[in-house]
Amino acid sequence: MGFPKTPALTVDCVVFDPRGRVLLIRRGHEPFKGCYALPGGFLDVGETVEDGCRRELREETGLTVGDLLLVGVYSDPERDPEAIR
Repeated sequence: MGFPKTPALTVDCVVFDPRGRVLLIRRGHEPFKGCYALPGGFLDVGETVEDGCRRELREETGLTVGDLLLVGVYSDPERDPEAIR
């Protein structure tokens, strides 16, 4: 039996440099194409939140990170306009 169909879950990654600045990317896709955003994206089925963050950071910035700290879970389905299409 395969994995059940699950909701589209996303991760956002907050990365600070030694001076306390936050790493931002420019969005490559709508909505908000060209605007600044935290690196992140959709989790793959069977992927942990931590592994999803590491993969998205690597794909979007080229950075490789180790240990991560979960800051929060935000579950309002209407929080992200892309998630309600």
